[in-house]
Amino acid sequence: MEQRRRRAHRWAFPLGVLLVVLAVVGAATLTRLAAGEIRQQFSHAKEKEYYEKFLANIVVHDPDPFDSAESVPMQNVPQLLDICLWFITNPEDEGSTPEELPMDDDGNLMVPKEMVAATYRRIFGTDPPTHMNVEGSDFDFLYDEEAQCYRVPVTGSLAIYTPRVKDIKKTGNSTELTVEYLAYNDFKLDERGTPLEPEASKVMHITLYETAEGLRVGSIRQITGVGLAPGATQIN
Repeated sequence: MEQRRRRAHRWAFPLGVLLVVLAVVGAATLTRLAAGEIRQQFSHAKEKEYYEKFLANIVVHDPDPFDSAESVPMQNVPQLLDICLWFITNPEDEGSTPEELPMDDDGNLMVPKEMVAATYRRIFGTDPPTHMNVEGSDFDFLYDEEAQCYRVPVTGSLAIYTPRVKDIKKTGNSTELTVEYLAYNDFKLDERGTPLEPEASKVMHITLYETAEGLRVGSIRQITGVGLAPGATQIN
């Protein structure tokens, strides 16, 4: 009996050491997995923020859906011109300032049509089919044919929507985003004054392309429920 007890004691210490080692290894593995998950979530959050910053100047005016800039009906071209003027006067790059532009006697910015055309090509991948007045609910951007510029009043306007990227699907150099459009009245407080998670007014699919000049808008579509394309990767 004494010999059997000694034998059991002889294996107790190495077994205990093994259990401690396994516990340490397990804890280290869990720590690495948790750290990787945190890094991944942080990376996803930064990526969504990157797209949201670019989309802010587009979603703000809620353009009608289109499959490509070339297919936009002529009556909707002012919507895209409006977006270009917004990009010029409200740069999406953090810390940057609008390019210094001359002002007319009425205090309007005079934005050259060449600048608008260049921005149109960068954002939509094609030349604007024409230059024309841009009329909005609370503003008018007049196109001056003689001066070859847009006259943009220096006034603030209430944004219709702000974007919240919910889903990212990548295939090659294209990125399809599921974007929630949040209106200012979608942001509410509970009875204690705590902000509630806003419910989107609507959801759209926006396809972007990576180019040497930055992001370009391929299409804006209503949600159709189409799944991932072959070879696509998804980030939730």
